[in-house]
Amino acid sequence: MKVLLVSSPHAFATRDVYRGHLHGLQAVLGEESVVSYDIVPRYDLFHNWTRWMEEKVGFVPRELAANVMAAEPVFGAAHWHEVDAVYFISPMYFPMSIIDMLRKDGYQCWAYFTECPYEDEMWARCQAAHFDYCFVNDLCSLPRFRAFNERTFYVPHAYDPKYHHPGRGPAPGHEHVVYVGSAFKLRREFIEGAKWDGIDLRLYGNWDDTPEESPLWPYIRARLIQNEFTARIYRGATIGLSMHRLERYCGQPDLIDPGEAYSLGPRTYELAACGLFQVSDYRPELRNIFEDTVPIFQTPEDMEREVRRYLADPVRRKELAVKQQDAARPHTVEARMRQVMEIVT
Repeated sequence: MKVLLVSSPHAFATRDVYRGHLHGLQAVLGEESVVSYDIVPRYDLFHNWTRWMEEKVGFVPRELAANVMAAEPVFGAAHWHEVDAVYFISPMYFPMSIIDMLRKDGYQCWAYFTECPYEDEMWARCQAAHFDYCFVNDLCSLPRFRAFNERTFYVPHAYDPKYHHPGRGPAPGHEHVVYVGSAFKLRREFIEGAKWDGIDLRLYGNWDDTPEESPLWPYIRARLIQNEFTARIYRGATIGLSMHRLERYCGQPDLIDPGEAYSLGPRTYELAACGLFQVSDYRPELRNIFEDTVPIFQTPEDMEREVRRYLADPVRRKELAVKQQDAARPHTVEARMRQVMEIVT
């Protein structure tokens, strides 16, 4: 089988998912059988152009929208490369009309929905029925998507061994605690609730909206970092923080319901694969995979207590880091893509 893999226009963690699935498919099918269409450069070009048009003209027709113009070449690429299937990573902004045309011409279309379980109501209702197969990254998302497409399957997140592997650890005398992720409001307030005096905390990711009066301001580092740099950060750190999103939509107060989320985010696997000891908030899947090797916090005070406890106990910290790494070992992007291929063939 030959597959065209299409990225989303996102530049943060979703892009890491796209690259992981690319490497996983290449490992399973062979590099010659996987064609990549990276939509980001074309999307950025037309996004800047349409913003200029809005300023000059005041109106941009839908057919000239950045997501439409960035997506149009996918139809031609599927024909040119003579693929069997087109696999879309996070197709939120992709025009469903192009999906429908691809399927009309005989191409299978698959989608991996990355915003589960937060935005299920929207994307299941609007997009699921347009695809031959849907893959969701949270087990709780299955019923909602299957209401619109019975060929929906659970494919959890994973780590990419190309990037995520152990290193030598932090340099002597340079113990620090790291978090990589976007600063959702509740997440930021949660971390603010802990006392970080005497701890070398380093926050990476999209923290642009953090006010300068926040106690976290001195700890904020680089904004956008790619997976290989994230892995280097993990390999050089002492403790990693794993925190899952609560907000249904970024910048809005609506939260997911208790019990609506089951599965782990990608950072949990990546931290463990890099050999970095982590503490985490709770997800049911955490216990299923890692058993009791990952300390869990429920409050900012819990987080602070666990961080200080394991900073002071390097022997136990290293023992648990090894167990966390062993637990994560089977969960590679190649294993996930083998699961996908077993489903679709």
